[in-house]
Amino acid sequence: MEKLPVTVMIYAYQAGRLDLLKKRQRMEEAATVEELERQGNTRRQARIIVARMRPDEWPSLETVVAQAVELRLAEADLAGPWRPLTVAEEEELALSGRWPGPSMGVSMSQRNYKFPSDLVKRLKTAAWRVSEQPLRELRERGLVGAGLVLDDDQRALRDRIAERLYPVPRVVREALARYGPAASE
Repeated sequence: MEKLPVTVMIYAYQAGRLDLLKKRQRMEEAATVEELERQGNTRRQARIIVARMRPDEWPSLETVVAQAVELRLAEADLAGPWRPLTVAEEEELALSGRWPGPSMGVSMSQRNYKFPSDLVKRLKTAAWRVSEQPLRELRERGLVGAGLVLDDDQRALRDRIAERLYPVPRVVREALARYGPAASE
């Protein structure tokens, strides 16, 4: 299955939890290799056994994040069904840059993941369709654009409308908050 890259900004605490999970997985793998050696396996045999166990016992961070995103996309507000994206919409989504909205004043970390292509398509489609109306409203009111200078009232209005936007990184952050490694704590 083809995988496509997705670059998102996640909260620093989420990045920390994912890093901690990866570290814990490496330690568990090493301990399992040692235990298998104590049971009479050669180091090579033990490493092969652990490699077979890895996908189920110690899934990659991409797998962990993708599973969280799948669960978030299954929730009623993002589940659809959605109209497929048009070519023009896909092209606009492919542009780099930030969606309109206020700076949250929270530490963020950039992460790059490769997700199955069907998940990326559903993620982008849900993000776009949920955000369609507020994006249109922002454009109609002239509240978005490069080099735009807004007064305090315009900025406040833009921020209120932008709260209804659901860009891909927001969906991923919510997925991690609800279903990621830190969700159970």
